[in-house]
Amino acid sequence: MRREKYYSSENAMQKSGEWSKLCKSAKKHAPYQFVPCESALLILDMQNFFVSPDSHAFVPSAIEIIPNIRILLEFFIQNHFPIVFTRHLSDLSERDLMNSWWRDQISLNEKKSDIINQLDTSLGEVLIKHQYSAFYNTNLHDLLMSNGIHQLVITGVLTHLCCESTAREAFMRGYQVFFPFDATATYNESLHIGSLQAISHGFGICLPTQALITTTQ
Repeated sequence: MRREKYYSSENAMQKSGEWSKLCKSAKKHAPYQFVPCESALLILDMQNFFVSPDSHAFVPSAIEIIPNIRILLEFFIQNHFPIVFTRHLSDLSERDLMNSWWRDQISLNEKKSDIINQLDTSLGEVLIKHQYSAFYNTNLHDLLMSNGIHQLVITGVLTHLCCESTAREAFMRGYQVFFPFDATATYNESLHIGSLQAISHGFGICLPTQALITTTQ
């Protein structure tokens, strides 16, 4: 798998413009508007396994999206809106294809499975998941329903796997999806763009972090 740092503070404005045009070409109109009081922030799998440079699964652009995730965190904290972190761990069941597909084991007691120190998990709920989608065999849906949540802001890694899978399932469960494309990351820009096109066309609204926040001001 080709890996590249396709997003950084140096090219952020350029990429934001390029990706915004791409997403708008996939969906000409916005079917719904951001309503913060009905939303929750999902931060998917920002673990050492994916974010630390010394990990074989390192996502080069993952470090670069941390400031945008923190901007969203601050916004949700200040307004007392729900925040959910996910932590991906291996399920050792023989029927779990994730094990044979990736051949990686991420166990509870390994430091690489920890969510990075730059994100304070005490600010929200932490859910353990074993599959791409944050909904699969977790209590995420019940948690969101109990808080009257109708919209999800999806961030984290990897754009084309866990983030996109969660966005697709969220849509099919009736949640209005917002996908800040500068707050998710994957191994290269081709994979990232592929997800943005698919999500924009059929599952959610893709836009820059700042544009999402300024819609409420």
